Amino acid sequence: MSETVPRVRRVVLGSVLAVVLGAGLVAGAVPAGAAETPLSQGRAAVASSSERGDLSPAAAVDGKPGTRWSSKFSDPQWLRVDLGRATAIKRIVLNWERAYATNFQIQTSNGGGNWTTIHTTTAGKGGVQTVNVSATARYVRLYATKRSTVYGVSLWEFQVFGTASTPTPTVTPTTKPSPSPTSSPSSTPTSPTVGKKGVGVWQMPNVSSALASSGASWYYTWSTNHNGITTPETSQFVPMIWGAASVTDQNLAQAKSAGPYLLGFNEPDMKEQSNMSVETALSLWPKLMATGQKLGSPAVAWGGNNAGGWLDRFMSGAASRGYRVDFITLHWYGGDFRADAATGQLKSYIQAVYDRYKKPIWLTEFALIDFSNGVRYPTEAQQAAFLTSATQMLGSLPYVQRYAWFGLPAKDTGVSTGLFHSNGTTTPAGRAFQAAPR
Repeated sequence: MSETVPRVRRVVLGSVLAVVLGAGLVAGAVPAGAAETPLSQGRAAVASSSERGDLSPAAAVDGKPGTRWSSKFSDPQWLRVDLGRATAIKRIVLNWERAYATNFQIQTSNGGGNWTTIHTTTAGKGGVQTVNVSATARYVRLYATKRSTVYGVSLWEFQVFGTASTPTPTVTPTTKPSPSPTSSPSSTPTSPTVGKKGVGVWQMPNVSSALASSGASWYYTWSTNHNGITTPETSQFVPMIWGAASVTDQNLAQAKSAGPYLLGFNEPDMKEQSNMSVETALSLWPKLMATGQKLGSPAVAWGGNNAGGWLDRFMSGAASRGYRVDFITLHWYGGDFRADAATGQLKSYIQAVYDRYKKPIWLTEFALIDFSNGVRYPTEAQQAAFLTSATQMLGSLPYVQRYAWFGLPAKDTGVSTGLFHSNGTTTPAGRAFQAAPR
């Protein structure tokens, strides 16, 4: 994929993991203790969307009964408040406007992309609802999956009550090691702190809400930035140095500030993509290593398991120079549209690559598209069946650290591999992605 537009050989393609756990709902008047100031009042709040600028998430935690948050007119939607530190939570009070949610969860998190559902209902009735809970967390989120009206969901107030607790102290290193360009190849890195499930993202209407709804643990944009895309609290952005022209001081500094991982060059073995010789890639590699990030190999379009192929020559050259490659990055597209067969073929390819290099695998593009004679897509049902089967398989392989579906946006007409249409609705593949484990 190019740095600003979808790839030449792939048309532009275009998701909500709702964990349902049991709990009880108490509906009725605000309890006597609700006169106390909520811990959520005046705290930072964000939401999946807002109907208008004056109906912002901050209006649901300002303590003013005449202001409210209202979402856009689609499912799912969420509202999250940051309590500032770990807090013992006792109850949640939802003061709904007429546009309420019939199906929703209350979720908590201490950060790091992990949410715990502490309450769920499929029988919300609106009005003032009090949910008694017992949890300790920094973030509290309302996750609404079904609206009661054709409008969005709207809250006069989202109130969190409890007792602030002392946050667990953390130790921040005083220095950050930076390996020299001639350091020896690293050992297998530790497992990622976020889940495996990811997605490739480019611009589309409602892109930020779609990304939040997808349930992806991580995402990337084939670039060092994610301009115009809001990173969900439950997700992690991973930068990429796309090609030779992308190796600039500005891009490297931006990539370094984005997090602990860095993806190498995009399909250097293809003329339509970064189109790099092995020698050029190796000459630039020390600059990527100098960021100190855990570094993924260039992502070849195919043949990653072939002796003497592009990736094999790169890895041999890196080893002979003492260059560091922390994990192998791969792409895969299948032309056999039978889910079980395609999943088996993908597994065989990944296994062969792992057997050759004995390094963790990141599968950063995959889907069913037949490029053997033009571009041919499976049916939506076939694509969804493959996604379900493949993610189960990938989740079971300990050496597969992460994977990313291609991609988040879906075409609004015709078939594609994407997860979300521009109006926010999911495709069958999108619903399968939402249901896949993080």
